[in-house]
This record gives sequence, structure tokens and C-alpha cells, in this order.
Amino acid sequence: MHPAYIVLIIVVIYIIVMLVFSRTRGANSHFVCPKCGCDFQVKGAKYLFSPKTFKSHYVTCPKCGYQGYMDVQAGKE
Repeated sequence: MHPAYIVLIIVVIYIIVMLVFSRTRGANSHFVCPKCGCDFQVKGAKYLFSPKTFKSHYVTCPKCGYQGYMDVQAGKE
């Protein structure tokens, strides 16, 4: 098998694993908007692909539209 196919298979498996992980993690966590105080959750793909630091993600508040890094809160909203 060509090495490029092996790399492609590994990348696809990695993406699938990360989507499952982010869906589980995203379903069990929420964000609190610092501007309006709205509690909200984001979908798995947004959770996975949003820019992030060690404990925060760059997300958009659905209520007021504030965009910025918000800390991940444990538990559902």
C-alpha cells in the first residue's frame, strides 16, 4: 500500500475519534457569556474546530453575538 494512503487513513481515523470526543465533551460542558451571562452549548464540530487555549474556546454567544475566548464550564447549561 502506498504511504500516502496510510497517512490518509490515519488522518481520517483521527478526525473521527476527535469528532466523537468533542461531541461527548461538548455535550457535557457549556459556556457562560461574559457580556450578557447567557449559558449555552456548542455543537461537536464547532467545539472541535474552534480556536482554543488550555481551558477556553473562541466561541460566539447566540444571544448577544459577543465573540471571544470563554472558559469551558463543566456540566450542561
